[in-house]
Amino acid sequence: MSKRHKKDSGKQTASQHFNHEENQRMRDEERHAMIAEAAYLFAEQRGFQGDAALDDWLRAEAEVNAHLSASE
Repeated sequence: MSKRHKKDSGKQTASQHFNHEENQRMRDEERHAMIAEAAYLFAEQRGFQGDAALDDWLRAEAEVNAHLSASE
C-alpha cells in the first residue's frame, strides 16, 4: 500500500463528517432529555417544594452521566 493511500484512508468524507455530527447532536439531545426527565422526577418526589431546581438538575446530570458511562 502506498503512503498516499494510507494517508487518504484516514480522511472522512463530507458525508461521514456530517453523519458523525448529526449522531453526536442526537446523543446530546437524548442525554439532555434524560437529564430533564430525571430532574423533573426528583422535583416531583420532593413535592416541588423549595428552590432546588438547580440541585435537582445537577443530581440528575450526575446520575445520567454515571448511567451512560457504565453502559459504554
